[in-house]
Amino acid sequence: MTVWPLAGRGSRRAPRIAILVALAAVFPAWANAQATSGEIPKQVHLVVDGNRLVASNVRYSRFDELKLDAQETVRDTSTGEAVIVVVTNQRIIAYGVVSGWRAIDRFPSERIESVSAQDFAALVVTSRRMLNFNGESGVWGERGRRVSP
Repeated sequence: MTVWPLAGRGSRRAPRIAILVALAAVFPAWANAQATSGEIPKQVHLVVDGNRLVASNVRYSRFDELKLDAQETVRDTSTGEAVIVVVTNQRIIAYGVVSGWRAIDRFPSERIESVSAQDFAALVVTSRRMLNFNGESGVWGERGRRVSP
């Protein structure tokens, strides 16, 4: 086992201290590069108020409302730091803190398998397709799935 004394000869101590200072400077930068949702402050909240969806947009200090259609009911929701996704019996609706409300229609007999939201992204997996939503751009991405018999 090697012992690294901090006191003693100045010529040996200086490089060790320089290495420690360099590591201390590099580690926070590396940790920030590995950031997850804990780094994005909470910017949106969802309120389901009767036949209305209300997004509380903390970033822009406003409330954005979307009215549900007749006979439309909320089946599932998920909220991330800057995105909301709502599944109803008729549509899949997302809200981005920058982009606002965006909806796409559900297919007949389409089963919802999972709904999730994190940071600026939402993901919905159904029996027929995978959908992702970018809360900054307001764009839905879609990829079909094989329909099992």
